[in-house]
Amino acid sequence: MKKLNEFFLSNILNAYIYDELDDNIGKLIDIYVTTESGYPRAIGYKIKKGKELLDFEFRNIDIYKEKSNYVVKIIGAKDIIPRRYSYLLSKNLLDKQIVDINGKKIIKVNDLKMIKTAGEIRVLEVESGLLSLSRRFGVESLVKGFYRFINKEVKDDSITWESVQSIEMIDDRLRLSEPYKKLTELHPVELAEIVEGLSSEDRRKIFESLRNDFAADTLEELETEIQIDILKNLSSGKAKEILDVMPNDEIADILEDMDDETKENLLINIDDEDELEIRDLMEYEDEMVGSIMNTDFISLNIDITASETIDILRALKPDDEVSHYIYIVDQNERLQGFISLRDLILADPNSKLKSIMNTKVLLVKDSDDIEKAVQLSVKYELYSLPVIDEEEKLCGVAVMNDIIEELLTPSWKRKLKKSS
Repeated sequence: MKKLNEFFLSNILNAYIYDELDDNIGKLIDIYVTTESGYPRAIGYKIKKGKELLDFEFRNIDIYKEKSNYVVKIIGAKDIIPRRYSYLLSKNLLDKQIVDINGKKIIKVNDLKMIKTAGEIRVLEVESGLLSLSRRFGVESLVKGFYRFINKEVKDDSITWESVQSIEMIDDRLRLSEPYKKLTELHPVELAEIVEGLSSEDRRKIFESLRNDFAADTLEELETEIQIDILKNLSSGKAKEILDVMPNDEIADILEDMDDETKENLLINIDDEDELEIRDLMEYEDEMVGSIMNTDFISLNIDITASETIDILRALKPDDEVSHYIYIVDQNERLQGFISLRDLILADPNSKLKSIMNTKVLLVKDSDDIEKAVQLSVKYELYSLPVIDEEEKLCGVAVMNDIIEELLTPSWKRKLKKSS
């Protein structure tokens, strides 16, 4: 018999176990592991002897292969009560979904590559693909033979444990200190692509665990029907926390496609001022600039100095999208001009905004067609356009990115096609 340091979980499941007296103590049914120290480490074994299921730990365990058969030999068997932070490899990982962090894709666990090192058995890699599946069902030789016949090579699709993240939380006994931590290493766009392929329940579990700002950024990258699905299934507390860090125009876009009951359940948890603004945004027709304008913008009074403005910006710490232009308004909130961040920094610190602002403002009204905003943005190469209401008060900003996104929706594609 050959002693193995590397093997697959499928090799040893249902293998006979022999103790130091060479007595058969049963078949290996599953392995308890803990992930407290990186790669999952075996800390116990589920054994079937006759009709009885037993839990053991061993002082030493070795895996042997003789021809096509695998045998487990152990020393020092002792009954155990499984620890609360452990879980079972076969029951809780095989056939479950995980995320390949490097490949940014969802895969199904067909097998696990294991290794014995420093006296411990650990999970080294996750196996997916045809070869690993054929190994599970005992037809590996047949599959390899077929590929040799057609002059092709078949390999395991292997992913190291450090590159994967479980999607399906195991059960109530598994308490991960940082659930789904590896998913936060992805860009929101990449995570959104993964989330789209998951079930409603898996989406819910992931979003419940994410930081609110990261969850909001990811939610904004998803299709509307998936956004609705996630918000409907989240706890009311988590949904509120995510919506609290999202721009009101984004929230309005999502809610306007929801059924009335779900919409009201979400709005009732939003701050009164934001709720009123969101309801106003939902009143705009789809073709109007108001339906896509961003209500998060910076507007300051004409009598504030450049130095005071910079202090305000430091305190606000606005996003890049918001801080591109600072809009200047009078006492009645009517738009008077604007200044770029660059010009503000170069200005005399004691200068008032009214003396350094650009008064030649290209703007649109909230009731204007989106097409007008597109034409102005393209013609003058503008990043954004201020939006005023019927009283000429500044009420939002039409950002080029949002305009483009709107034009790429199916309804607008149809309109553009008809007009061309």
